[in-house]
Amino acid sequence: MNRMVKKGTVALLAVSLLITPGTVTYAQSSGPKEKISIWEEGGYGLSVSVDKVHTLLAGKKDASFVTTVDIEELVAGTFIPGREITFSLPKGIKSESKINVYHDSDLKIETTTGKITITVPTNRQEQKYRLKATMRLTARVDKKGEMKASIKGDGITTHDILIAKVDPTSRIEPAAKPESVSLLPGKQQQAAPDLLFTEEVKGTFRKEGNADISLYFPHEGIYFSEPPTVDVVQGDLEIDPHSVQVLDNRTDEHENVITFKIKKESTKPSVIRVSNMKITTNRMIADGTYNLTVRGDALSHTSLLDDSKSKQFPYVTQFPYVSVNYQDKSETKRNEIVLTPGSLNYYEGKTEKKMSFPSYIKQNRIYVPVDFFIDALGLHESHVLWSDSDRVLTLLKNSTIIQLDIDNNIARLNQVDIPLSAEIEKKDGKIMVPLTDVASLVGMKTKWDAATGSIVLNPS
Repeated sequence: MNRMVKKGTVALLAVSLLITPGTVTYAQSSGPKEKISIWEEGGYGLSVSVDKVHTLLAGKKDASFVTTVDIEELVAGTFIPGREITFSLPKGIKSESKINVYHDSDLKIETTTGKITITVPTNRQEQKYRLKATMRLTARVDKKGEMKASIKGDGITTHDILIAKVDPTSRIEPAAKPESVSLLPGKQQQAAPDLLFTEEVKGTFRKEGNADISLYFPHEGIYFSEPPTVDVVQGDLEIDPHSVQVLDNRTDEHENVITFKIKKESTKPSVIRVSNMKITTNRMIADGTYNLTVRGDALSHTSLLDDSKSKQFPYVTQFPYVSVNYQDKSETKRNEIVLTPGSLNYYEGKTEKKMSFPSYIKQNRIYVPVDFFIDALGLHESHVLWSDSDRVLTLLKNSTIIQLDIDNNIARLNQVDIPLSAEIEKKDGKIMVPLTDVASLVGMKTKWDAATGSIVLNPS
């Protein structure tokens, strides 16, 4: 049984495979990244070792991160003569250049940026084979968590090996679920959800050469009606306003494309909002959910990680965005909201709901936790943003940007400062805000019901 191997002071993460279906055992070492997985039976064995499991930043290159993988027969003959063995990186993880493989044997080796193919000669050598592969790994911008490579071949069942860990650098998400946005066929200028591009790490979205960000529907019969509004709602990143456009370059993959560019990279994590999205559908489009594709080398250093067939833009992500339904569903009017100070519960129409912290009265002002507005005022969770560095809370309501400066007790409505009538507070880790101030900022009407001791809010 293979155990943890030490090379100088470097611990190797080893995966030992003793082949043929049979017993699988696992051994956990004391190191946080050192795990040995062992498969036994049949008298043949293969060892795969990773010198260090690096933590990569999604979409970023780091020349200092070199991963070394050792592949070694534990018993000569494990590699069957005349057969192939493949070592494959997971989807979305690639080497910056072709994987380098070092060996002194009669094996035929072919490599790409994501795969090693080992061909064993018909008259193979008698001694055990050993290969060393080196690679500078990069991760696609939408990847996160543990990434596992795989090895398989004739006489070798498929096994996974932890090759890297990925920390996210950004999030790209719509402000509403696709089933909540139902478009009609054969109709122009239909409203679609906002999109939020959120940096987890400063400088994630790049200004480099002609780098851009592009959006399109990879479907026929659905396309953008006009350029959207693209603005920065948090942080100091800047958009080139003259770059926002719809390109009517119909291809087999899309009918048109929204594109825009970064004017200035951020020095603190920023949030881009794409709003006032208008969609046109043709009369023949089928019912169903339609994806939106996001591409662009402004979003990622790793343009080589395009796993799709299209090479027009570096691939970033794709997600369900809108649905099409022949039945016209008029927007449901939101019910009035009633809450009683001191209570954790409130009512939207006849439906009882709960807040994360009880409302209370202080200096004749009713306070509620700010996440109350996510549901009660119709805001999507992704439209409530918090900046640790500035201690600023941002609420996005249609085309309105409301920012609450926690330390300076000021609200900003579309970049215009508005003093608050009461201070913003923190209770048990919850940000508590004066209800009437924030409600008025997002267009809510409020009234006090003296008979019941409750406040009534009417959505606009």
